[in-house]
Amino acid sequence: MPTTGTKSTKADVQAKEPDLEADIRQLREDITQLTQHLKQTGNRSVSRAQRAAKESVDQLKGSAQDLESELVESVREKPLTAVALAAGAGFLLAMIMRR
Repeated sequence: MPTTGTKSTKADVQAKEPDLEADIRQLREDITQLTQHLKQTGNRSVSRAQRAAKESVDQLKGSAQDLESELVESVREKPLTAVALAAGAGFLLAMIMRR
């Protein structure tokens, strides 16, 4: 009794081979495109992060300069108060360091 199974003949395998090769080529192209897309996305993310960090640093520099200006102005307006505060802070630090 002959069986009607799904045995592949050599001709069937050879006929399917070009399809497999085309599929593999297409997969390679897709992987290449995906890799390039991920690189571009990563580069954009890094650029955004660098810009945000630079803006934050610029803001902090501006704030520090403003604070310095206010402090200098305050010391010029009330020099005795500034000296008293500095002496008090020094005394407290000396007491803390002694323990």
